[in-house]
Amino acid sequence: MSGELEKRASDAEREQVVTLLRDASAEGRLTLEELAERTALAYRARSHTALEPLTADLPAGAASPAAPVPLRRRWLVGVFAPVGRSGRRAFAERNIVISLFAPVRLDLRQAQLPAGEATVTICSLFAPVFVTVPEHVEVESSVVSVFGPVHEGSAGDVPPHAPRLRIRGLSVFGPVFVQTHRR
Repeated sequence: MSGELEKRASDAEREQVVTLLRDASAEGRLTLEELAERTALAYRARSHTALEPLTADLPAGAASPAAPVPLRRRWLVGVFAPVGRSGRRAFAERNIVISLFAPVRLDLRQAQLPAGEATVTICSLFAPVFVTVPEHVEVESSVVSVFGPVHEGSAGDVPPHAPRLRIRGLSVFGPVFVQTHRR
């Protein structure tokens, strides 16, 4: 501060920044991990100076009319051969994972989530399923498991209006691991 007091940010200004970040994520400009990280920083920001860098690299204004239509459903199927998805890719509103005698790894740290929330539905038979999410993402898990454990890691401090991921499904003779990646 150079002699002047820093202007404090209001709750409404923090919410405005979070809305911009969510829109940027829905447009594919931010990954899920970037969205979660910047959202947490926005809610902790006390001044305008702390809020400005969070959206400095994003264009101002609404999405262009030629913006792509969001994916509604995406499938990941493994039968007797392991499969996985990771990296920067569009993540659909509904994602279906079918695993028959084949381990599945779903790494969402760089995924681009649709605005609001996304759902992963798991159907696993004799195979483990690993789901990795970045911290500061709200995870709501509802998996029925028969003869296989379900392990859920703690998401840590989840800010209000954080991205939400619903994980549901059925696993028979296969463990399900939902783990949070911490920096």
